[in-house]
Amino acid sequence: MELTSIAIDDEPHALSEIRDLLSLTPGAHLLATFDNVTDAVAHLQEFGPVDIVFCDISMPVTDGIEGAKMLKVYCDHLVYTTAHRNYGEEAFQEGASGYLVKPIIHERLIEKVEQLKEIQEKSRREEYREKKFAFVKGKTKQSFIRVFYQEIVYFEALLNHIKIITVKNTEITYLGLKQLERDLMRHPDFIRIGKSHMISINYLKKVEGYMAFMSNGECLPIGEKYRNAFTQILRKGMLSGG
Repeated sequence: MELTSIAIDDEPHALSEIRDLLSLTPGAHLLATFDNVTDAVAHLQEFGPVDIVFCDISMPVTDGIEGAKMLKVYCDHLVYTTAHRNYGEEAFQEGASGYLVKPIIHERLIEKVEQLKEIQEKSRREEYREKKFAFVKGKTKQSFIRVFYQEIVYFEALLNHIKIITVKNTEITYLGLKQLERDLMRHPDFIRIGKSHMISINYLKKVEGYMAFMSNGECLPIGEKYRNAFTQILRKGMLSGG
């Protein structure tokens, strides 16, 4: 899972620093940087919300504390990045999810991103637990098929359509795998493992080398491009040795 973010700071070297740190932080994707709150809010209004806003506090015109209410409309988490230690109480009163003192220690940034990822994943699991099914396009223009998330074993892309393999049967829908991946990117149970396959972790029986063995007996290849993200998902579910 990757969290999207923007950064706001009136000092160019500070923006450069957080840009460099986030580029080295697993699970963090910096979309844009801004030197003032007004431009950042305008961007979010046009292009949509992000998971995290990293924001300086001491800035001209609108400071980070004053801008909190506007920014929190367009993000799940507001994390302050400041050289001042004495704004902590005000920051958390405004609902901040974090407070990082400059110069930012990379290990603390990594810890904060990991913490927020866990919060987001839990929230999304609860969201999709309530949403039990979806409708997808069928074989004809006006036909739709209801599929239950908990019954899906995996998806397979074939030319101009996708096979949805469930525990009960196989359905055909005329979607692209990229579009399907975008639709399911917030669902914690599904992960893409190759150019043609997206699987449900719930039906993954075992992994040997670069092959995923599913509970229905199918054996699917794990593409090189997707192995790192797939391995991270597996590690989260591993038991630690005593």
